Amino acid sequence: MMSNNNLFLLAINITRRCNLACAHCYLDAHTLKNGSENELSYKAICQLLEQVADHNTELMVVLTGGEPLMRPDLESLIKHGTQCGLSMVVGTNGVMLTAQRVQSLKLAGTLGVGISVDSLNPVQHDHFRGQAGAWEKTLVGIEACRRYELPFQVHFSVTENNANEVSNMIDFARASGARVLNIFFLVCTGRGESMSDISPVTYERVLTLLVAAQTQHQDILIRARCAPHFKRIAYEHDRHSTLTRAEGYEGGGCLAGIHYCRVTPEGDVTACPYIPESEGNIRHTPFWEIWEQSHMFNLLRQPSLTGKCGQCEYQTLCGGCRARPLAMGDNLMDSDPWCNYQPTGAAVIQPLVMPLPSAISWTTEAEQRLQRVPAFLRTMVKNRAETHAHKLGHNAVTAEHLATLAAQRFGDAGPLDMPAQVLEKPSGKSTSSTPFHNVSKNLPWSQEAHERVAAMPAFLSQGVRAVAEDVARAEGRLEVNVKLLDRLEAEDQPGRRFFWSTEAEATLAECLADKPPQVRLFVAPALETEAEGITKKRHDTAVTSQDVLQAMAIFSGGVEWSHDAEKRVANAPDFVRAGIKKAAEFNARREGLAVIRSNDLTRFRNRAMMRAVQRMKGFGMTELSFDAFNIAKRKVPRLKENSEAVKRFNTIREFVDAREHPGDLLGQELLEKMKNKLKRNDKQ
Repeated sequence: MMSNNNLFLLAINITRRCNLACAHCYLDAHTLKNGSENELSYKAICQLLEQVADHNTELMVVLTGGEPLMRPDLESLIKHGTQCGLSMVVGTNGVMLTAQRVQSLKLAGTLGVGISVDSLNPVQHDHFRGQAGAWEKTLVGIEACRRYELPFQVHFSVTENNANEVSNMIDFARASGARVLNIFFLVCTGRGESMSDISPVTYERVLTLLVAAQTQHQDILIRARCAPHFKRIAYEHDRHSTLTRAEGYEGGGCLAGIHYCRVTPEGDVTACPYIPESEGNIRHTPFWEIWEQSHMFNLLRQPSLTGKCGQCEYQTLCGGCRARPLAMGDNLMDSDPWCNYQPTGAAVIQPLVMPLPSAISWTTEAEQRLQRVPAFLRTMVKNRAETHAHKLGHNAVTAEHLATLAAQRFGDAGPLDMPAQVLEKPSGKSTSSTPFHNVSKNLPWSQEAHERVAAMPAFLSQGVRAVAEDVARAEGRLEVNVKLLDRLEAEDQPGRRFFWSTEAEATLAECLADKPPQVRLFVAPALETEAEGITKKRHDTAVTSQDVLQAMAIFSGGVEWSHDAEKRVANAPDFVRAGIKKAAEFNARREGLAVIRSNDLTRFRNRAMMRAVQRMKGFGMTELSFDAFNIAKRKVPRLKENSEAVKRFNTIREFVDAREHPGDLLGQELLEKMKNKLKRNDKQ
C-alpha cells in the first residue's frame, strides 16, 4: 500500500463545459453549454479539498475541465483550497483570461496557470481548438498574466502535424516569460480517437530534442508529459542527468496512480485522463481510501510489465505509458506500442540515491522555503542544498543558500521563490509597484515609457526593455524615456531596404487592418520582405501599392480555401504540408477555381498518384514498391547526388513504415487502381 504522502499532483476536472471544441480533448466535451447533469457541486469539491488537506498539504491541486473558467465559483474554490493550505493552480485554454479575470484569480490565491498554445500559426491553432480567434485571445491572456505577475506555464500538445514547431515553441515560451513549457504527447481517446497522434519515429525525435533543449536552456523548465521515454533518453544523453530518477527526480515520467490521479466532474477517481476506468467515486467513498486501496493504482505502483517493456533495462526509470496499450485494446501491463527502443538484455537500471556529505541542519526560514517546493522536487532540492552548504564549509542550510541555487538554475523566478500565498492568506497586492519589476533598479524609466512598453505583447516587451536599457547606458542617459523609444522604433526597420511610397504604406496598412496586433507582428515583416523582393525583380528602388498587393496574393496563394480543405492540409504530416498547399494552389489556378474544396484535394492527389504510377510503369515496375526511388535516382538527372531528395524520401518511408495499415493513407479504392495500372496487361 502506498502512503498518501506520495501523491504529488491531484487534477480535478471541475466541469465538462467548454468554450472550444478541441480535436484532441479526452473528455469529448459534448455538453458545451450546460455541462453534465451530475457535476460535482461547489460544496462537494470543497469537501474533497478539505479531505485532501487533512492528510497531505504538500501536493499541488490542478483545477481543470472542460474549461474551468466557465465555472463562476472557480475563484471561491481556489480561495477555499488555499485556506486549507493547498497549492492551487488552474489549467486553461487561455481564451477567457482577461486582465480582470487574471487579477481575480491571483487575488483568490492562484499560484499559477497552465495555458494551452498548440501552434504559433494562428490558423492552425484555431483549427486545432475548433474556434476562430482563439489564438489571439490566448496570447492576450498570456500578456495579462505577465502584466499582473501571475506565473504561467505554456502547454503544447504535439502531434505529427505540429512537431516541426517544437523548437520555435521553446523560443516562444522563453520569450513570453513562461516558467515551464510542458510538451504533451496525446493518447488517442475522446475526440482524439480520430487523430493520427504522432508516429513513434517523430515521438523519439521530439523527445531527443527536448532533452537537448533543457540542457541548453537553464532559464525554463522543459518537460515531456505522457511520455515516460523522456527518462530513458535523458539517461542515454547523460546518466547523471537531473531529469532522471537516478538523480532523485520523481516527476516527468508516468505518474499515473503513483504520484498522480484525477477526479472527473462526476466524482470518479481515475489513474489518469487516458485510463478512464473508475476506481471509486468520492460521493460514496473517501478520497484517501480510493487512493490507497485501488487495485489498479497498486498494479501501477508495483508493475509486472510484460512483452518488450518487461525485458527492458529502463523498466524502472521509464516503464512506458500504460494508457497506450489499453487504448490499443491490449493489457495494462503490455508493451508500450509507441516505443522504438529495443532492450539490450542489460541489467535493470535502478534509481540512485545521492550520498549526503554529512548531517546538516536547516534554519527555520530555509525549512519553510523548502516546504514551498513541489513534493516531487523536494528530495532533490534538499540534497543539492546540503551538498552546496557542505562545499562552502557551512553546517546549516540557510535561505541564502536556497536563493543562490534558485538563481543559478532559474534566474530570479525559480521554484524556491514561490509566492507567499502557499503559507499565508493572499493579500491580492502586487509584489512590486510596477509590472516591469525586472527593469534594472539602477536605470529608471519614465512613466510614459513604462506605459508604452506595457502596451506591447509580453514576448516583445522583454526584448524592447533590454535593448532600450543597453542603448541608454551606452549613451550615458539617466533614464529610459519616450523620446529614446521613438528613436529606436524609427531606426528599427530591419525588413526594409527600399523606399516605400505613400500608396504602398496605405495598401500595407489596409492589408493588415483586419489582423489583430499579435498577428501583425508575425505577418507584417514577411509581407514587407516579399513586397521588396517583387520590387527588386522589377529592377526598381521604390515599393509601389501594386507590389504590396502582389505580395499579399502570394501569401494567400491567389485562391481561397474552404474550411474543410484547410483542415485537411493542416492535418497533413509536416514534411508534405507545404508541398500539398503549393501543388493544390497551382492546380486550382490552372483550372480557374476560386475556392479549393476538400473534394478538389482528393482529385488533385489521385491524379498525382496515377501520374507517379505511370512513371513507375516507365521504369519497368509491375508492383508498388519503394524501389521506385532507387530506380529514379539512376534515371532522373535532378535526383542524382541530391541529398535533400534522399532525406525527404527517407522521412516519407519512415512515416509509412510506422503505420499499422499504410494502405489507409490513400484508401483501398485508389490503391487497387494503382496496382491494376502497374500490371503488364493494363493497356491504359
